[in-house]
Amino acid sequence: MANQVLKLYGNVYITEDIIHNKIFMKGLEQTGMIKVDSIDEIPDGSVVMFSAHGVSPQIIDKAEKKELTIIEATCPIVKSIQNEVKKEAEAGKKIIIIGNRAHAEIVALLGCANNKNVFVVYNEMDIDLLPDFSNDEVVYFTQTTLDCSAVEDVINKLKAKISNINSNTQNNVCYATRERQEAVRRIASSVDLLIVVGSAHSSNAKRLSEVALNSGAKKSILIESKDELIESDFDGVQSIAITSAASTPDELVNELVEFLREKFDLIVEDFKIQDDSGK
Repeated sequence: MANQVLKLYGNVYITEDIIHNKIFMKGLEQTGMIKVDSIDEIPDGSVVMFSAHGVSPQIIDKAEKKELTIIEATCPIVKSIQNEVKKEAEAGKKIIIIGNRAHAEIVALLGCANNKNVFVVYNEMDIDLLPDFSNDEVVYFTQTTLDCSAVEDVINKLKAKISNINSNTQNNVCYATRERQEAVRRIASSVDLLIVVGSAHSSNAKRLSEVALNSGAKKSILIESKDELIESDFDGVQSIAITSAASTPDELVNELVEFLREKFDLIVEDFKIQDDSGK
């Protein structure tokens, strides 16, 4: 999408990386993508592209006042959660968001609630610090890129503390993230090395590596490309599993597979998870 937008408009401004990959972002910058720290730095009448994490209504308002052409690349799931948070906030409900307060997705959701009557929790310790909601209507939402099992633990803790808490959307972890995490859980203990292709700045990439280690992987490493691998990574390794963050371009994974083919005598198998129906 980013390349198409650049071809159509030429210079396009962003306030956050469209994709968590230094190589691809450098390529986009060479063809007209301009990153700034704030929307205030973008010249009036220019083109701005917002990332999959979305932005707050306040940022949209600023963009419109500057007469910017807005290109929304917001994930549909994130957009749906934003709309729900705004609706519940306008209804006067107290809102609890499970996630990392510093993450762009959470910052945008806080804005959707006008930063009023909204609380962010990341772990059980945060939940212990929440006020009494016994006389309030309370609803919770979750960041889309978290560890599914960890989210469920936090949700259960919330429900134990706040009996009147509700959710219209339950666990909001996106399908692509959820599927990758489940595949990693199932295969991690059966390989010597699990490689995650993604950025250290990507929440779901970091979660995949953590899930691998928590699921019995002997070793898990997170790389942006094959060029980051070193010889010692393969010490004692006879079997390797490869996965990638939801936003990682397929060609980076393919390059890694080809690199390993050239380096080792590989037998490559695709691993796909099945649901309870066997599909």
